[in-house]
Amino acid sequence: MAQAAYLGRCAPGYRTRRVHWSGGTTQAIEVGEGPPLLLLHGGLGEAVQWGNILSSLGRRHRVVAVDRPGHGLADPFDYRGVDVLEHARRFLGEILDAEGLSSMPIVACSMGGLWSVAFALAYPERVPRLVLVGSPAGITRTLPLQMRLGMLPGLKTLVRSMMRKPTRDSTRAFYKQMLVAHPERLEDDFLDLLTASQRRNTPSWFTLLDQTVDMFGMKTALVLGDRWKDLSVPTTFVWGERDVWAAPEAGEAVASTNARLRMVRVPDAGHAPWLDAPELVVEAIERALASE
Repeated sequence: MAQAAYLGRCAPGYRTRRVHWSGGTTQAIEVGEGPPLLLLHGGLGEAVQWGNILSSLGRRHRVVAVDRPGHGLADPFDYRGVDVLEHARRFLGEILDAEGLSSMPIVACSMGGLWSVAFALAYPERVPRLVLVGSPAGITRTLPLQMRLGMLPGLKTLVRSMMRKPTRDSTRAFYKQMLVAHPERLEDDFLDLLTASQRRNTPSWFTLLDQTVDMFGMKTALVLGDRWKDLSVPTTFVWGERDVWAAPEAGEAVASTNARLRMVRVPDAGHAPWLDAPELVVEAIERALASE
């Protein structure tokens, strides 16, 4: 299996298992021993995207990276008619329950960041620390032009037809445009995993896009706005300075409104900064988890 070969190379000793929640089952990738740490990937992503930092984080933690519903090797999921933030709270609460844990620090990216903030706002006692790697969805309504064009009625059908037929080259091109500053560093086996995931999960992804994005950007109900001021969980932004989804200044502006929020910039890194600068991101995560 391609995932097994990739994880066996970059995260020796990893384990995988199925986790049940009320909407089906999902995959958990686990590495290391010690205090638990949950990793939550972004939109149209998957848990295996964290592969290059799993071993480093696993030196001090029992790391559990889960596939969000309809992503990675999770069961398919239809997001039509779903209240996305309520769904996020339910899913994360049930994942913690399945782990037998009353609380667990969370490291999350992009759409996973929005989900985690929604959960932490509702259940702060269950999230002792929150680390948002890459600009979290919901920090602003603005999205990259490519995302908005893909929601235009005249282009939507064409874009989605192309998304159903990904190749290694198209996956690398997408990462270059949207996610990383250095696509040349992405390895072929990693890109092949992502390409296979896209072929498998586009039906679920399209329903999620329709619930969260329109031609103007992130849907207004999902923009957190003043809710950042109510976040009582100690939270660290770990933000690539070349993040095309939102500039670091957006995170700094939000952090200035709440003393529990702090900001770490990662130079020469994109929206998925751990793929560009893994050592710097791991260091920032460990400092955030250890801080008082």
